[in-house]
Amino acid sequence: MLFEQTTLGNVSKGGKGNYGIAASAVDYSNKLYTYLRITDIKDDGTIDFGGLKSVNDEKAANYLLQPNDIVFARTGASTGRNYFYDGSDAQFVYAGFLIKFSIDPDKVNPKYIKYYCLSQEYKGWIASYNTGSTRGNINAQTLAQMPLLLPERMQQDKMVDILSSIDRKIKENKK
Repeated sequence: MLFEQTTLGNVSKGGKGNYGIAASAVDYSNKLYTYLRITDIKDDGTIDFGGLKSVNDEKAANYLLQPNDIVFARTGASTGRNYFYDGSDAQFVYAGFLIKFSIDPDKVNPKYIKYYCLSQEYKGWIASYNTGSTRGNINAQTLAQMPLLLPERMQQDKMVDILSSIDRKIKENKK
C-alpha cells in the first residue's frame, strides 16, 4: 500500500485553520444558532447534547460549520479534542476556543481525517505539541502542520466504510 505524506493544512481548503467567534453563550433558544463549545465535545468526537447553549451575536452566521469541517479544542485539559461535522447533528456556530479546518473532499476522504483524529497516533502527536506550563494549548499554525500519512483514496474509502459501519452499530446500541 502506498502512502502520501502530507499535512492537515494541505488537505484543507485555504490551507489553514480559523478561530471561532468570541461571544458569550446564552441559554438555549431554537430562535438562535446553537453554540458549539469545547465542553460540548466528548472524547470520542461526538456531541453532548445535554447542555447545549445558543449564541446571540450579529456575526454568528459567519462562524457556521459546514459539512466536512472539523473543529479542534485549542486550550485546557481537552486540547486536541475534536468534532467532525457532517451536517446531520444541528446547525452549529463554533466558539472562540475551537479551531476549524474545512477538509477538501477532492484531496482526501474527509471522514478519514475524522477517524485519524481519534487515533492513538494523533493523540500522541497532540501530546508532543501541547504547550504551556499550567494549561495545555495548541494553535492553528501547529495544527495545519500536523503530519498525515494518506493511503490511496480507495483504501481511505474502505477504511471509512468499515469504521462508519461500526459507529452506526454503536449508535444503535446506545438507543
